[in-house]
Amino acid sequence: MYENKDVDDQSTSQTTRERLLEAALNLFSQKGYSATSVDEIAESIGIKGPNIYKYFKGKEALFEELTRLTDISYKKNMDFEGPTENKFKNGQELKEYSMRQIKFTISDDRVKKLRKMSTIEQFRNDSMSKQTTLHQFTNLENLFVGILAGMMEDGIVEKCDPKDLALELFAPTSLLIQLCDREPDREAEVLDRIERHLDFFIAHYCK
Repeated sequence: MYENKDVDDQSTSQTTRERLLEAALNLFSQKGYSATSVDEIAESIGIKGPNIYKYFKGKEALFEELTRLTDISYKKNMDFEGPTENKFKNGQELKEYSMRQIKFTISDDRVKKLRKMSTIEQFRNDSMSKQTTLHQFTNLENLFVGILAGMMEDGIVEKCDPKDLALELFAPTSLLIQLCDREPDREAEVLDRIERHLDFFIAHYCK
C-alpha cells in the first residue's frame, strides 16, 4: 500500500508539473514573461502560488524548462544539427526541405507561443532579445549559408556571397511566418505565398 501511494504521488506530481508548464507558456505568450507572476501561473491550474515551488525553483526555472523542451523538438524538426554541405541535389529538394520546416514552425503550438512571447519580451529583457535574434535570425542564417554554399560548390546554385543569398531566401519567409502568428486565419494564404517565394528563388538561382 505504501509503495502504491508513492507511485500515485509521483504520477500526480508529474501531471501537475506538465500543467504548470502549459499554463506558464499560455500566460507568457499572452502577457509576456515579465508581466506574468508565479501566483498567476499557479492559480490558473487551481493551486496556490507557493505550491509551485514543489515543482520549480521559480518563474525562471519554468521558462528554462520550456525553452529546453522546445529546443529539443525545434532543432530536430528544423534540422539545425549535423552537416549542411551537399545536402541537396537540386532546387526541388531544397524547396521540400524548407516547406517541411515552415509547416512545423507554423503549426507547432509550443513553438508558436514561445515566438509570441519573444515578440513581446524582446525589447524588455536583454536575455530574451538575444534568444530572439538567435532563433529568428542567426540559426536560420547559419543553416542556409551552409546549405547554399554546399550547393554552390556542387554547381547547383549560382555562385555569389552565400550570406546575401541566404538572407534573400529566409527573410521573406520569416516575415510571412510572423504575419501568420498575428493573423492565424491567413495560414493557407501565408503557405501559398511562401511556396511561391521559394519557386521564384529556385527559378532565379538554381541551375
